[in-house]
Amino acid sequence: MSSDVAPMEGTLRPAVDPGSNMRIVGDSGALRDRLRPVVVDMQRRAVGRVLDIRGPLASGFAYEAVRELVVAPPSSVADRPGEHFDTVCSFGALSAAPTPDSLVAALAGLLGSDGRLLFVELDGDARRWRRRLDRIARRRWGMSMSRDISGGLWAGGFELTSLDRRLLRRGVVGSLRVVVGAARLDPHRTEAPQGADGAAP
Repeated sequence: MSSDVAPMEGTLRPAVDPGSNMRIVGDSGALRDRLRPVVVDMQRRAVGRVLDIRGPLASGFAYEAVRELVVAPPSSVADRPGEHFDTVCSFGALSAAPTPDSLVAALAGLLGSDGRLLFVELDGDARRWRRRLDRIARRRWGMSMSRDISGGLWAGGFELTSLDRRLLRRGVVGSLRVVVGAARLDPHRTEAPQGADGAAP
């Protein structure tokens, strides 16, 4: 599934959400509804040429300052060599990806030098109790709740420029958190290698 949306001015409100035919499991729809205001806020922060890779938390379109919007599933990002975007948006795609490290690497290759990654993701850690709950989360929402999203982005060469962890639910079985943030390629880790004299070889 790939859908390129024509260059635009103003707010894009297509009749059909290309993410609506994704496999939505259990009550991920309720989770998506609850996070819609956060996703809308992040979409309004996107500028320039934008790639929206959707994900289980994606809902609708509220892009405003966008020159061109490309909507594509996460599985297609590796098929876009040489393309660069000013903004890449991920709404649950990193939490749902079978191999998140590969997706992070592919996204790093798609961002322009001043580009930003905007994301709303389930956030977790790898402690044993959360790994046990992860099976439930995958069945219920199609996403992992044991992934350290911010740590994975850092390991993939990104610098987090804003990060907000939000607690969505408390309960006996633990807490459901989301992480909302922006990241850019870390300029200290993406420069060309330098020789002993400090000059590029």
